[in-house]
Amino acid sequence: FGQKKERTELDLGIKTSINISSILGTEFQNAKPKFGYTAGAYLTTPLKKKWSLQTETLGSFRGSSFNNGDTGYSKIALFYVDLLVAPTYALEKNSITIGPYLSYFALGSIYIGAKKKAEDIEEFGIKPLDFGIAGYYTVNGPIVGLQFGAKVGLSNVNNGVNFDGIFPETGNGGTIKNLSFEIGMLF
Repeated sequence: FGQKKERTELDLGIKTSINISSILGTEFQNAKPKFGYTAGAYLTTPLKKKWSLQTETLGSFRGSSFNNGDTGYSKIALFYVDLLVAPTYALEKNSITIGPYLSYFALGSIYIGAKKKAEDIEEFGIKPLDFGIAGYYTVNGPIVGLQFGAKVGLSNVNNGVNFDGIFPETGNGGTIKNLSFEIGMLF
């Protein structure tokens, strides 16, 4: 990775990353991390000397795995469309981005043991919008950038989750928040 020159024009590119995500909160029991994938487009707009504005539209597979045995929910897979608009500060060779993101819940699946049980999105009980804070550290290369980051959901996305007849019991009105760590590349 070499040093990128100071940008004076718009930079449009593709971002792809792997992520490790989990559902935090009190609604679900025995959560553990789940691997996912994120991909989409970004636009960097120069502002002043070392400042720019990072805008991203990404599809993101998140969720959690669970240790609930063969008859309990074992995985909840969530697909979100993310929008990030955040300031970026250029360091000597790299950059730091911290700012808000908004996510639209587009699709969800629940697994009982190893079997997938499709869920109607209206019956899933997850709020359609999530928001939080994202932070990235980017190692800028001449062609490809390497990015490390995290997205921390600040909103409780529980909208009446109640998987009737599925162990362990849900529907207690507990909190559900998203958390993901990403390692990716910018082209």
